[in-house]
Amino acid sequence: MKLLLLRFIDICLLRAGPQDLPASTVLLTLTLIAYSTAGLLLSLVSTSLTNALLLVVADVLLLAGLAYLILWIRLLTARFLQTLTALTGTGAILEFSIWPVLYWQQLSVATNGPGLLIASLLLWVWLFWNIAVVGHILRHTLSTTFFNGALLSLLYMFISISVVRTLFYSSAS
Repeated sequence: MKLLLLRFIDICLLRAGPQDLPASTVLLTLTLIAYSTAGLLLSLVSTSLTNALLLVVADVLLLAGLAYLILWIRLLTARFLQTLTALTGTGAILEFSIWPVLYWQQLSVATNGPGLLIASLLLWVWLFWNIAVVGHILRHTLSTTFFNGALLSLLYMFISISVVRTLFYSSAS
């Protein structure tokens, strides 16, 4: 298990790719659970449990659906298991790692306390690193350039934000 965690960390550090993971439904299930748990914790910082659960389900379905669509278009669906495993495994690591910073930022906003600027800057750095990691995974998955992988990562992020805003925040305005 330690070797697998190190492999996911290597992917987060852009030193390994999804092809370095075993094609295992058990591993995918474990990473989906970790990714969903991390997403739930992040969502609970700013929303109710019901909305957090719905956000996590929407995120997982969107991530899996868009990954499959991209692979289907390129006739590479055989890579889906390792790709989704890499995306959810690294996503879990990145989301668990940023949770304390997000909580710190929210606390700073609520109490008008110090640290808001630093926490916000750390969130921006994390966001760009997240884009880089997803771009790196897609680069390997699609056998393309990092630039193309990063563009697809940005497209996924844009679609994800649009779906979340439409489903959960459109009635608030």
